[in-house]
Amino acid sequence: MKTYYKQHCENLRMIEKAITSVQRMLREYIRKDQPMNVYIYTKLLSHLINSWAEVRALKLIYEKAAFSDAEKLKLIKCDQLDARWILLLTISFCKSYKILPRKLDSVETPITARTRYKMLSELAQNDLLESSQLRNRIAHGQWKYAFNKDMLEINQQLTMRLRQENIVKLQLKYKMFKSLAQIIHDLAVSRPTFERDFDKNFRKLEGQKANFHGRKYDDYKNMLIARRQKYIQTKTKPAT
Repeated sequence: MKTYYKQHCENLRMIEKAITSVQRMLREYIRKDQPMNVYIYTKLLSHLINSWAEVRALKLIYEKAAFSDAEKLKLIKCDQLDARWILLLTISFCKSYKILPRKLDSVETPITARTRYKMLSELAQNDLLESSQLRNRIAHGQWKYAFNKDMLEINQQLTMRLRQENIVKLQLKYKMFKSLAQIIHDLAVSRPTFERDFDKNFRKLEGQKANFHGRKYDDYKNMLIARRQKYIQTKTKPAT
């Protein structure tokens, strides 16, 4: 089976450059208190981070010595982002610990492996992959109003969530995806490395999760605006 690892690496680098650029512009629009531009660039950032998650999963699939050709095909054919990340995690655990998928939650499985799998899968599903519907709406241009699948009615709940996205949550989500990807990489490529670094890596994920649920966008916005105002005042202050 052909490997496209380098190509996915290049795609990932381009997306990361785009994310950096959009973040920079978004922070500038927040500083200048320009709500329309803030909203537009927030949606751009959201779309780019979801694109990053898709390509990062593909890069993981093609990691050297991580998966067999049959496993790669299975992962590639799984075309839903949520399902693909969970499948990556599941296959990696099963290969590394020589466990059948149906026995991952069994008492026959070593408790440490079982507990780690449960913690990672719950975090991925509840904090990173919970919003496939929202991702799809943004990808299909529903940036202000989200519709139901049949496109006959507005989905009020998704519309509300669409408008609640902000740079603080998205930046933390991006960091969490990166941390999860590193953990799965270690698991797929080197079990000793996974076990050696698990506590450190999972502690980082837990800290990012706490910030995700605790940091307030308004505080971040007010801080950026205050810094800009202070800079302007300092720059325009007459010399003595």
